Amino acid sequence: MVPVELAGVIIGGLALLLGLAGYAKTRRPQATADALRSTGIPAPIAVVRVVAIAELAVAVAGLSLPGRIGGNVVAGAFAGLALGAALAGRGPGEPACGCFGDADGPTFGPRHVVTNVLGAVAAAGAALAAPTGLLAPAAPHPGTSVLRIAVALGLAVALRAWLRGRGPERGWEASALRLVDSSAHALEARFSRRSALARLAVGGSALCVAPLRYLLYPGTALAAIAPGSCSDGLCSDGYTAFCCEINQGLNTCPEGTFIGGWWVCTDYRGHQLCEGAGVRYYIDCNALPGQRFVGGCRCADGTCDRRRVACNVFRYGQCNTHIAGTTAVVCRVVTCANPGRIAGTGCSTAVMVDDAVCGHEASCLEPPATQLAGVGGA
Repeated sequence: MVPVELAGVIIGGLALLLGLAGYAKTRRPQATADALRSTGIPAPIAVVRVVAIAELAVAVAGLSLPGRIGGNVVAGAFAGLALGAALAGRGPGEPACGCFGDADGPTFGPRHVVTNVLGAVAAAGAALAAPTGLLAPAAPHPGTSVLRIAVALGLAVALRAWLRGRGPERGWEASALRLVDSSAHALEARFSRRSALARLAVGGSALCVAPLRYLLYPGTALAAIAPGSCSDGLCSDGYTAFCCEINQGLNTCPEGTFIGGWWVCTDYRGHQLCEGAGVRYYIDCNALPGQRFVGGCRCADGTCDRRRVACNVFRYGQCNTHIAGTTAVVCRVVTCANPGRIAGTGCSTAVMVDDAVCGHEASCLEPPATQLAGVGGA
């Protein structure tokens, strides 16, 4: 590839990166708004929408205008982002930057400042070569256009993964594994035919309705749905999802959590795990202090028909008291024995009762679901 073509790819890749960021903010503005709100900026949602529109406009300019003009527009945008990242730089524990609409990304820091500065320099330098726009035909070799677009898209995805705190290979891996994850869930034997068909339908709908969002964001199909998006359904009843609903069917605490407390239902009459026991114990798996649980507050499986994940900041506190702080309850584990008598839980036998949860069920708690198979997390 001659230098002028390489210059076009650089400008195009950086423009696509801005396009991905702008698209993400239009779909999931809350994380970015939270970051702006923490810096004292008024009307953060409105500001996020303005920023998103500006990023999309710059992306269109960088892809369609002649290279010298488009490159300078992209360079100016990255220079502005570098300045914004430098001014908004925050320490650990602060809200994520929300650069790509994700609530579990890193806070602003040197990574963002340096990358944006280098992006501005690279775009300005590439503009000097006066390349054709990435979307302009590369006659007499149309195949060159396809190659340029493919390389530019790869550059954009790699940079996106880098800015979100992941290595480039993880970005590609996350995208490639999205379909595999959906297929594996659909085929697991513990699910009924209806459940399997529902999963396939959700995955297929996601690919048809929002392919970029489904392939480029971590999590299950349409997992961006949060409790605030639901007017009814289990996600709006205030309770947390069972861990087996988000942990590949396992009735254990997922990675990144610890057992924070437990309570008991004293009148269980259901036909799932603990059938016939009359009692059922619920263990809270709280997010580890100082760590943001992947995906943030959302509805399990991205549907209002499932309860919430990592939303309720609460702790009963009979377990692992050496871990200080109260964090979000990520999910709940079910057991038929007092957790204080189960080795490895770190719990006392102090009893808390909530019979309101006696009717809570999930398909993954049907036989052959088992009791606490491993402590997990902690």
